[in-house]
Amino acid sequence: MMDLLEQLANPEAGDLSDVIDLDRYPINRPGSSEWTAMIERIHTQLADDGCLVLTDFLRPAALALAEEEIAAMAEHVPIRRHSSTVYARADLEASLPAGDPRLSPLVWNAGHVTRDMIAPYTIAHRVYASAYFKQFIAACTNRERVFEYADPLAGLVATVLPPTGAYPWHYDTNEFVVTIMTRKPDDGGVFEYCPDLRHPGDENLTGLADVLSGDHPEMIRRVDVAPGDLQLFLGRYSLHQVTTTSGDTDRHVMVFSYADRPGVIGPVDRTRAVYGRVTEAHLVAEAAAAESPDGLIL
Repeated sequence: MMDLLEQLANPEAGDLSDVIDLDRYPINRPGSSEWTAMIERIHTQLADDGCLVLTDFLRPAALALAEEEIAAMAEHVPIRRHSSTVYARADLEASLPAGDPRLSPLVWNAGHVTRDMIAPYTIAHRVYASAYFKQFIAACTNRERVFEYADPLAGLVATVLPPTGAYPWHYDTNEFVVTIMTRKPDDGGVFEYCPDLRHPGDENLTGLADVLSGDHPEMIRRVDVAPGDLQLFLGRYSLHQVTTTSGDTDRHVMVFSYADRPGVIGPVDRTRAVYGRVTEAHLVAEAAAAESPDGLIL
């Protein structure tokens, strides 16, 4: 029993054979022919669509446990209904001219299980901190290595959308995000995105205005995911949202975010806008913050 407990408390070294369908997705066999074929398929789909879904990534028993764990934590999460913007950067937006689409108000109705609430023995933490999983994500995104966030609130979170919940149009601060749904709403809660709407050095404000106007449905793609599916999405460059939910069932999604360098902590204004609070670590990091390396708003 002690060996099992030590493994659960040290996800970096833990075995995920009870969590992930390793026969179908051999993330624990880097360099094998099966691994190479899997990564090649993923690269092709990401290049074509900017998004990919690996169905039934979690084993059924692990999914059931993850659903219970996230649901228990979600009971302690306040649901915040508030108005924000695509960038959720109040400090930056204060200098923008009237009519700029970056000022368009959007209604958020969601809660977040933050990393400081997620214990190391949970399914979510075991997957996020796993050396095999991080190596797999690095290979999927053509990186030598990815790093966990140093942010005490972000990096590993679970989004909670209640009935009538919504996660409106936004970009992510990091280039890609990995998600696994644990609970699906009765209706709605569909993931929509506009692939490659912006590019390094170009915010494409015209394209942003077109999407926000609602007059260009041809720009929007929809992705259907089920509990247990893994979704990898290039969210820094592709505007995306989750449509309003309905019915009696919450929508719960585990979100795994990684950085290309160690020590990443989110900006104060965005963190406060998204999570409703900040920590000392955010305030210290803000004082030493550098500009975005790709010239895009974080």
